[in-house]
Amino acid sequence: MSKRDGLFVFIDAENMRKAVRECGYQKIDYRKLYKWLTETKGAKRVYLYAGYIEDDEAEKRKFESLEKLGYILRLKEVQKYPATEQPFQVTCENCKHVNHRVRKIEGRSKANCDSELTLDVINQGSRGRYSEIIVFSGDGDFSKMYEYVSKDMKRKVLVFSPMQLWPARLRTSQKLRELDSDGCLSLQPLETILPKFAAKNKTGLRR
Repeated sequence: MSKRDGLFVFIDAENMRKAVRECGYQKIDYRKLYKWLTETKGAKRVYLYAGYIEDDEAEKRKFESLEKLGYILRLKEVQKYPATEQPFQVTCENCKHVNHRVRKIEGRSKANCDSELTLDVINQGSRGRYSEIIVFSGDGDFSKMYEYVSKDMKRKVLVFSPMQLWPARLRTSQKLRELDSDGCLSLQPLETILPKFAAKNKTGLRR
């Protein structure tokens, strides 16, 4: 099996969404991305990790169409955390007067798929199903996984993440830059390939 025959791709959709927007693009066209990965790079499997909203029928149809296209989907329901107010006290050091204040915490939503991505990379690699991987994410939390795949499994690791444009390049962890310098992985600038599959007013997943 050649390296190209054994290429698997793992895409952190939320990380990609934020990085792409900070690079000046509106959306990712996942159909174009899939075509580029399979036809140009020779990827045999493309995993997509994303959050979903239970009652969003339009999003459900998008995921179904991408699954039919060939993506292997790993979906996790988006957890919503409403805005809250947290009371706290501040005591004056001089007069010991206690001031009562309220800290406002903004609402947020989250669907972290890091554990699912890590398990797939390790499990598929331990079964000998790939000889190299591409990961779309600048998250430093994957650094130990990269070290294991590269040093213990002896597989090639390629990571696409912003490295040129400000402030997008801040999304690329310093730890990943160090692993690139050490030869543990090959860190590639996401900006150089974005024109292939990301542009304004194109269809694609977004939140």
